[in-house]
Amino acid sequence: MNFKNVSVLFISLFSSIVLCAQDTIPLVNGLVVGATNQARRTIIYKDPVFSDFITQDVYRPKEGDSIGVNRREETERWEKIKADGKGVFKSRKLRGGYLFVTYNSPEKALKILEISGHNEVYVNGVPRGGDVYNKHLTFHPIQLKEGENTFLVKGGRGQVNMQLLAIKKPIALLERDMTIPDFLTTENDTKIGSIRILNSTLKNLKGLKIVTETNGHSIATKVPAIIPMAMRKVPYYVEDNYTEKDTVRVKVKLYKGNTLLDEASVLYKVKSPEQFYSRTFISDIDGSVQYFSVKEGDLKTEDKPAMFLSVHGASVEARRQAAEYKAKDWGHVIAPTNRRDFGFNWEDWGRWDAMEVQNIAEEMYGTDPKRTYLTGHSMGGHGTWHLGATFPDKWAAIAPISGWYSLFSYAGKDKLEEASALEHMFTRANHASHTLELSRNYLHHGVYIQHGDADDVVSVDQARFMRKHLAEFHTDFAYLEYEDKKHWFGIDFHTIFDYFKWHTIPDNDVVKTFEFRTVNPGVSSESRYITLYQQEKLFEFSGVKATQNVRTEKQIKKDEVLKTRNISIETENLKTFKVDLKHTIASDTVNINIDGVKFQNLDAKNKTEAWFKKDNETWVLTEAPTDAFEKNPTRYGNFKEAFKDNMIFVYGTKGTKAENDWAFNKARFDAETFYYRGNGSIDIISDKDFSLKKYKDRSVILYGNASTNSAWKVLLNDSPVQVKRNEIQIGDQSFKGDHYGAYLTYPRTDSDTASIAVITGTGLNGFKAAIPNKYFGSGTDTPDVMIFNNTIFKEGINGIEATGFYGNDWSLEQGDIEWKTN
Repeated sequence: MNFKNVSVLFISLFSSIVLCAQDTIPLVNGLVVGATNQARRTIIYKDPVFSDFITQDVYRPKEGDSIGVNRREETERWEKIKADGKGVFKSRKLRGGYLFVTYNSPEKALKILEISGHNEVYVNGVPRGGDVYNKHLTFHPIQLKEGENTFLVKGGRGQVNMQLLAIKKPIALLERDMTIPDFLTTENDTKIGSIRILNSTLKNLKGLKIVTETNGHSIATKVPAIIPMAMRKVPYYVEDNYTEKDTVRVKVKLYKGNTLLDEASVLYKVKSPEQFYSRTFISDIDGSVQYFSVKEGDLKTEDKPAMFLSVHGASVEARRQAAEYKAKDWGHVIAPTNRRDFGFNWEDWGRWDAMEVQNIAEEMYGTDPKRTYLTGHSMGGHGTWHLGATFPDKWAAIAPISGWYSLFSYAGKDKLEEASALEHMFTRANHASHTLELSRNYLHHGVYIQHGDADDVVSVDQARFMRKHLAEFHTDFAYLEYEDKKHWFGIDFHTIFDYFKWHTIPDNDVVKTFEFRTVNPGVSSESRYITLYQQEKLFEFSGVKATQNVRTEKQIKKDEVLKTRNISIETENLKTFKVDLKHTIASDTVNINIDGVKFQNLDAKNKTEAWFKKDNETWVLTEAPTDAFEKNPTRYGNFKEAFKDNMIFVYGTKGTKAENDWAFNKARFDAETFYYRGNGSIDIISDKDFSLKKYKDRSVILYGNASTNSAWKVLLNDSPVQVKRNEIQIGDQSFKGDHYGAYLTYPRTDSDTASIAVITGTGLNGFKAAIPNKYFGSGTDTPDVMIFNNTIFKEGINGIEATGFYGNDWSLEQGDIEWKTN
């Protein structure tokens, strides 16, 4: 935000809040220090500044203090820094380093901290969310103390802007960063949008409503609760009742009872279906409003239309992606969002968003599942490689453009040396991001690779590597390298769509051979006619190679059925799996050979599926699993996988004031981070307000331990890991003291689908060590259980006490837990 001098008017980015210059307090003097060990793609990293911050009663660095040696073998010391004339701190040291600023307040006060360019900020020790991409979306209501107030800022990309603003309107609508659909001239219905509400009060906001007015019609929407001193993006309904292309204003009014608290006038576009447009939906992940964009085809066929799922690059929104395409005469272009323009690299929540949109669009537009195609540019090129390998049976062909094939081949990673089994646990947890290990899944479909040889953003070496790699085993891929082309030279190429047109997904009965590999059945479990249900060694790669006899050309010409179907399956790291027999129903007999074990004369006409389980190192025919509690594709772990299923954050209130404050602040910090990273909107409630019935089948993120959070007893009484004040009990091992923290997951026993993720500790020292939330980054997965002490940011992997995976029955006895060895 720019301001020229203290005499001019300062216009805030808040809608409906106008501030004068004297109401703005610039923060211009501070200390800065560079990073000594920048962590990229790992949950385990060293951070000496944060280590001191959580282990010292009062953290206040001094000029000249050393924190260690950076990657250039230079000693990093705290040094003075001053903001420029625009109020921006600029320094290369803020690329992963820290900024420390103080402000002496003449009195206790509530203020707004406007800050951008940072990963997170700790205000008087309290964590608040970041704005690393400098989008100017971060307005944190904060409580200032009388006297000195401290701001420890984790830098992002080299600059930070921060100032304190007066609160002119305690409850306000914020028009920036709304998620809104386009109106369509051919539709007369109710659509959904979302808008941010800022709660700068010390009270929990309940009972509010939003009323929208469009073209003489109004509609009211109840607003979900908003915790104190926080912002939340909330949904609202709006009538689409326009018939002519136009740009119109929608009035959005916020009420408490009949009292108008704030209002906004929002521009909506009324479009015809021939234009690209955006639709919104409620996400199953967190109940937030998300959107996708569409370029409908100008269809010249009576067949079901094809779908072209197009995934965008970093900093490119779905709207811009869809706008790049001309209408196709045989299908529709659908562009999901990745949850944000940077989002999650089309992994984790970005991957879930893509598949949510694919399912919604297929139902809404009646597209042909056999003619569904995937393409994307840059980060979307990586998304194409990743989604293409993870869900190989969804696509007839894929076309990555100027993309990197693996998260780690481009972004890099602070790789663990993997000198121990303890370290390998974190590699296993993160195997879903190792796309190259899934590359034989590309045999399911055609692959068209396109790249410019002068690309200065994503090296053409990424494409050349995949060309060489695929050439070793793939017979249906194309490669086009453009001479003298840099990173961006378009995405709508007729060559790609011509290639797509040659490909359809074949019926199962004509597929002679296929291979399918996964690392986590909870991410990807089905391909063709096989479902991978449970693994022997969890989160190591699992898979099958299946071969069957198919009808000869002569049999096809004579329309003869295949009397006997022989299926041969080679397995890798599987405990239980299913063979779907529906495609064999015309055969009199089905014979299945699994790793040399023969199952003869299966009755396909009366049995639509066959289940197999490994028992004493041999395969046996078994019944379909009935115990939904056991690990299965619906709920398999790891820790991060619990952050979906309309998740709800539950903070503890049964501890000391300091413990309760930590739980509330940490829940708000995580919600703020997920809002920024994933356009999220999380319900945050106290343990006093939680009940199994009210929040049925919703995943729960629990903050606190059995001593401080009453929801623990309701949800985790049977968990093999128990955490209370001053003790963690895991099996027959016990960790005593207040300095242990833990991340863990466990299924809700009252639900077949929902899970619990726990952010916990044995006391304040352990709780503080659990504050960072790098689990919201892609490529930073965590096993089912991770127990650590508060030296973790000083010692790295040596701060881990135990980590690993439960067994398929969610027990430690059948699980795989590794312990720290001294």
